[in-house]
Amino acid sequence: MSTKLSIDRATEEKMNDILDWIANKCKSLGVENYDAITFSELSGQSRFSNNSITTVNYLLTLESMVYMSKGKKRIVGLITSTERESLEKTLERLYNSMITGSPDSEFAPLPKGPFNYKRLYDSDDSLLIDNSEYAARAIDAAIMSGAKRVAGSLQGTMQKVMLRTSNGVDASDIRTAYTLNVRAFVEKDASGHGVAVSTSIKGLDVESAGKQAGSNAKNALSPKQVEQGKYTLLIGRTVFANLVEAIGNSASAFSIESGLSFLPDKLGSEVAVQTFSLTDHGQVKGGVNSRSFDDEGLPTRTTSIIEKGVLRSHLHNSTTAKKWNTDSTANAGLIEPHPWNLEVSSGDSSLEEMISEVKRGIYITNNWYTRYQSYKLGEYSTLPRDYAAYIENGEIKHSVAGFRVSDSIPRQLKSIRMIGKERSWVKWWEVHTPVLCPDVLVDDVTITRAT
Repeated sequence: MSTKLSIDRATEEKMNDILDWIANKCKSLGVENYDAITFSELSGQSRFSNNSITTVNYLLTLESMVYMSKGKKRIVGLITSTERESLEKTLERLYNSMITGSPDSEFAPLPKGPFNYKRLYDSDDSLLIDNSEYAARAIDAAIMSGAKRVAGSLQGTMQKVMLRTSNGVDASDIRTAYTLNVRAFVEKDASGHGVAVSTSIKGLDVESAGKQAGSNAKNALSPKQVEQGKYTLLIGRTVFANLVEAIGNSASAFSIESGLSFLPDKLGSEVAVQTFSLTDHGQVKGGVNSRSFDDEGLPTRTTSIIEKGVLRSHLHNSTTAKKWNTDSTANAGLIEPHPWNLEVSSGDSSLEEMISEVKRGIYITNNWYTRYQSYKLGEYSTLPRDYAAYIENGEIKHSVAGFRVSDSIPRQLKSIRMIGKERSWVKWWEVHTPVLCPDVLVDDVTITRAT
């Protein structure tokens, strides 16, 4: 079965009806500013375990978010109902909660539209609902590379977004995304993980993800314990993307105001080595979170966050931009500004070249349980999982397990020695913002025993 579906006309008409109901109800309540967004998502998923496809299903969901303000009082709410009466009652409750609150001294009006939007990203015209054939190819690739048991999931989504505001914005956009996660096992403690991300089913490299998972599982056999201490750490892109997402979130003005950022008061300062640059793209080829407008209706754009080691910009919506006396970067969510698709600049080193430069180090390919001791200082610990290797005098000696990485992101950014020239998109359970990411080599990282 290779059924392809799209979000149909009836769903689009329902989305328009919901926007009409929200707009009309807000006007009747005397709301001065409103921002209504409806999201319709069609998803198809294949799940697999023990080398076989176990579940193939699809789902269509529709939900809305609304922002309203009056007299500098404001509120945001999520609406899951698609029935007019229920939706209007929810809007009444939101309005009553809003007017009992206090005025917001940092209130900023919504941007005044309309705006012209250009679609600059790639996407499929329809969604492959039954993608089990592609999942099966990933399973086969993992087994051919040494895996004995394979599990995971392949999910495809098509999301339609419609936005209407009281300030003249009326916009819509659509995108598709496919994400594959492959878990491969040779023995209980010998596992590997592979990830593939694409805006189109044809661009999804399922074989490479399966091969990576299978070969890493095979290489993870017979791990040894590692001594505590300082090591050069070769951070695989799946792990580094986890840290880069934290950098992108830390660049949000909301995170800085909330005391959850390690980048306050550093604009124009050197925060990383000169070879490191980080960019956020509202729209970019391969970026599965691409959209032509943000939640306030501004056309999305590309923002340089870190350029050659120097912090160049924070991420803003209208409210934070007004408070900081600057312009919005078109990163608005209805609550806080956030990155869309993050890109780390490529380096000039191959994986083999980075390994050859390590005197005493560890290579990690995956992680989980990343926890922050201090968001403000960027101090964290994370548990490597799956294949990890001990490197000595430029050669991989054996696999290792049972350790924890404890460090701070600001220190690591200034201790990057080499950056890989090959990059791939990473988005999975531990990384929610897509990151175009290389492998990196970082000096003097603290390794402790996992407890």
